[in-house]
Amino acid sequence: MKTIHCPRGHGPMLLKELHKETTFKDVAVAYTEKAFVCPVCGLEAGTVETAGAVQCAIADGYREKVGLLTSREIKSLRESRGLTQQQLADAMNVGVASIKRWETGLVQSKSMDHALRMQLQGSSQPDNYTSNREIDLPSIKLVAQTLERKLGRRLLKIGDKFLFLAKYLWYVDMLAFRQLGRGLTGASYAALPYGPQLNNYRDLINSIKDSDVNDAEPLSDEEIRIIDQVAKKFPNDDDVYKAAHQEKIWKDSPTGSLIPYSRAEELIGI
Repeated sequence: MKTIHCPRGHGPMLLKELHKETTFKDVAVAYTEKAFVCPVCGLEAGTVETAGAVQCAIADGYREKVGLLTSREIKSLRESRGLTQQQLADAMNVGVASIKRWETGLVQSKSMDHALRMQLQGSSQPDNYTSNREIDLPSIKLVAQTLERKLGRRLLKIGDKFLFLAKYLWYVDMLAFRQLGRGLTGASYAALPYGPQLNNYRDLINSIKDSDVNDAEPLSDEEIRIIDQVAKKFPNDDDVYKAAHQEKIWKDSPTGSLIPYSRAEELIGI
């Protein structure tokens, strides 16, 4: 075993297991760290290997707190299914580097955690086009009204075909799926020539406008922050329209086809 001497001249340091706490991503995390400790002055020292292990321990402590698979769980589940890192990456349509990073401490997003669970725990396949929830017309109207308040202008206009509103809703739902693992409205979006649009929007517009927002589930603080993020990023209709037309996931989708939520990680506009 490697020997480290106290830089203060107190002789060999002892390898000990220490229990510590820290804050990671605004979450209090308890973790265990192996470090060399001077038995005389109590000075702690580490190596490159122990430093890497500490970062992984902190990340895993955070993942346990917020309900994500830990690096140990990902690796153990993958191996129990007889999958190589490359095979898991191929099944998830991600690069093998992502699997390696998740198994060595990088924290995955909630949407990627859901995708991991699908492959490793045999979870039921989600509806890839409605963001893991049923379409909720009152929720669509509630999100639209919340956007209106934050933007300071009307989006639900008489005779409007949701040309701009649909793109705001699309960014809100895709961003929510990326951060929270599910969208806010349950809407599916089609790739149309003028950008992402609510699927079957012609049949939904009047029903959305006539719906009662009191029937919608109240928005959580996290969901409101996502709406606020979209409103701040795209203060004008032209901003959201142009951004949506730059998105590869819209460009890649054949006209009329549904845009999969599984590609939310690829958004570049926000």
